[in-house]
Amino acid sequence: MNKKITLLSIDGGGIRGIIPAVILNHIEKGLQRQSGNPNATLADYFDLVAGTSTGGILACYYLLPPAPLQQSHSRYFASEAIDMYAKHGKEIFNRKWLRFGVVKEKYPVVGLEKYLYNCMGDVTLAQSRKNCIITAYDIVERKAVFFTSPEARKYEHRNYLLRDVARATSAAPTYFELAAIRSVRNVESYLIDGAVYAGNPTMCAVVEANKSVYEACAHPTVNDLYIVSIGTGKEKHKYDYRKAKDWGALGWAKPMIDILLSASAEVVDYQIQQLFKVAGCNDCYVRLEPELGKAKPDMDDASDRNICHLKDAGEFFIKEHIEKLDEIVHQLIVNNEQLTINH
Repeated sequence: MNKKITLLSIDGGGIRGIIPAVILNHIEKGLQRQSGNPNATLADYFDLVAGTSTGGILACYYLLPPAPLQQSHSRYFASEAIDMYAKHGKEIFNRKWLRFGVVKEKYPVVGLEKYLYNCMGDVTLAQSRKNCIITAYDIVERKAVFFTSPEARKYEHRNYLLRDVARATSAAPTYFELAAIRSVRNVESYLIDGAVYAGNPTMCAVVEANKSVYEACAHPTVNDLYIVSIGTGKEKHKYDYRKAKDWGALGWAKPMIDILLSASAEVVDYQIQQLFKVAGCNDCYVRLEPELGKAKPDMDDASDRNICHLKDAGEFFIKEHIEKLDEIVHQLIVNNEQLTINH
């Protein structure tokens, strides 16, 4: 078997990003155990990482290059991403400064921007350890924006500070003000959260992979890919028809965000499933769709109680799908070894 091009895709979902963070920590620890390398990180085993919103922040986090004098391959281990939500969630979604009403966004961006600066410093998109595609939407040019490391390495006007990319992809309307960022060539863009069109960025990742040239394969097709796609918690709440039929614009505001995120993720999952089914390689696409359990679906509930429930949701998924996760680890290890054999 030739080496597959491995893709990791992480959905949007605000504070609910702690669920994929818990699952990916389990996968990383499995990679460390099976490889015998305690410093192994996710970036060692994935060729491309895609993310939207909170998934975009995680993508940036996992792909940060080593800090000066650091020995490990990536700046942070996956376990530290969990701490990011637990320790800094309240700073980002600071209810002390919660704004009520319909005129301004709910939260000031100072907490989010402070964390991203402290975490990512002045690392640029071009310096990311592996290829990535992170989504946002330009409200001035009226177009979808894809931050990709291959383009950043090739064109300076497409290269941005990684912290600005993370800020742009997570600029969720009504939660944070839009992001005004500049490339290293001083090209300014005005952006909002990529979840407005790609709550699940897996299809974006497939297209980006096909555009790229990898050591093991140039312009990989579906048959050349191995994909792990992770959601941020499936909501089972049903909306009552008798209530919903009389909702106006305000009544639909909160449910609409939840419905759009869920629908987007489901449509992309269906499309990818069909692509892999037709290609006869169903086992090379793995969708991990945890349930929220006791956690609230709100993207901004960073209370200690909800953080605990979100962690529990991730741990419960691991317990219920341990064999599936172990198989992912096995496939990533074997695939990585295959590249060595081929050389």
